[in-house]
This record gives sequence, C-alpha cells and structure tokens, in this order.
Amino acid sequence: MSAEQPDGPGAATPEAPAPPPVVLDEVLASLRRLRARTRVRVRTGLLGEAVEAMTAVGFQVAQFDSGDAVLEKLREIIPQGARVVYQPCAAGRALQVHEVLRAEGRDIVVLPDDAERLGENGSWREHLLGAQFGVTGATALVADTGSVALAEELGFGRAASNVPPVHIALATADSVVDTILDAAVIARGYAALHLDRPLPRYLSLISGPSKTADIGFQLVPGMHGPRAAHVLIWDHPKGTGTGDDALRTWVLA
Repeated sequence: MSAEQPDGPGAATPEAPAPPPVVLDEVLASLRRLRARTRVRVRTGLLGEAVEAMTAVGFQVAQFDSGDAVLEKLREIIPQGARVVYQPCAAGRALQVHEVLRAEGRDIVVLPDDAERLGENGSWREHLLGAQFGVTGATALVADTGSVALAEELGFGRAASNVPPVHIALATADSVVDTILDAAVIARGYAALHLDRPLPRYLSLISGPSKTADIGFQLVPGMHGPRAAHVLIWDHPKGTGTGDDALRTWVLA
C-alpha cells in the first residue's frame, strides 16, 4: 500500500513527463526585450494605467517613495496582535517586513519559499486557516487587466493570497507590465533562472478581492477568498541595469 500524500501547498505531485530543456539564451533575450519595452512604457504612464485598472477591479492601491512609508502603511492595515502569514518576497526582504512586524507585536509566520523548509513550523494548513492577513510579493502588475501575477514553485503564495480574509501584495514600481503575456514571460524567466525549469509550478493571477453574484445576482465580497486586497507599490527597483544578475532579481516576486 502506498503512503497517502498530503494535499495543499507544498504537497507532493504525481511524476510528470520530463520537461524540455531550458534554453537560457532565448529566455534572457526575451527578458531583455520586455524590460527595455516596459521602461519606455513606464515613462509614458504605464504605472498610472496599472493603478487605475487595479483600483477598478477592487484593489486598494497605494504608492510610496520610501520604504519607511511602506512599513507605516503595513502598520496601519495590520493591527498589533494580528495573525499574519508572510510569503518571502523581494520587497519584503529589502524592508525586513517579517522582522519589523514581529518586533512590533504581530504574530507572523514565515511560509516556506523552498522545499527544505516544508517540515518546519508544524501544520502550514493550520497557520493559513488561522491567519487574518496574508502578505505576498508580486511577480508582475498587469496594466491591461488590473491583475497581480504571482509565480512560484510551492503554492504557499497562492494560499496566502487566497485563504486569509485580507491579502496584501508588496510590489515594486518596476514590476508593472502591459499584458498577461508579458507577465508570463517574467514567470518563464523566474522558472528558468531560479528553478531550472521551463515553467513555474504555480502562476496565480489575482484580480482584486473575492466576489460573487451567484445568489440573487447581488455582488457579495469575500465569499471564496479575501474580502479585501491591497497592493502597496514601492518606488524602488528590484534590480538595476540589464545584465544577467539584474534580470535574475527582476523576475522574483
């Protein structure tokens, strides 16, 4: 009899056919083209378009010039004593989010960002179900649809964005792109450069808080996911330049 596999984030998945080899030169060339085009579009108002679209789908969006201002907004949203699950991300690491929130009295659990940590902290499911706030990064902000794209390998970011009643996405201004296809290019780059895979195991597209009109055609928030969703955009680049090291940083959530 085979052992039963756990379900949920981080669970083992059935063996799949071996993926085709990653062609790094092709991936890097695609990322360079996208980054150059996006930089031009940012100068002509792309970030403003993304903020408008995200607001239209129900996100509460705020932009900040400094890291201190981002942390102050987090303090405003998350009260002392609140239970928080945090998926490590580029902006969060730069701001030392989990250290700051924990030191100031929030009950924060850091979710795994690699398979070696899956055995820590007991039941991740219980932490997720008990959390009042989920904090994640953002692989890309999609101006065309007002979506937050989140590429990852283990699925904990997806859970942190979907299970707690409030989701907070920490993003940087250089994460904005025009379309979902652009976000897919970045997700492919993340998989190739960090996982040695052609695609990530998870790519979530989050378009505002949960809402449904299944019953009586009345729109009700928070029925199948978070009732509130925030996007905090820090005017600080994940990576500078166009070299390979900068691209490796740019594709991270």
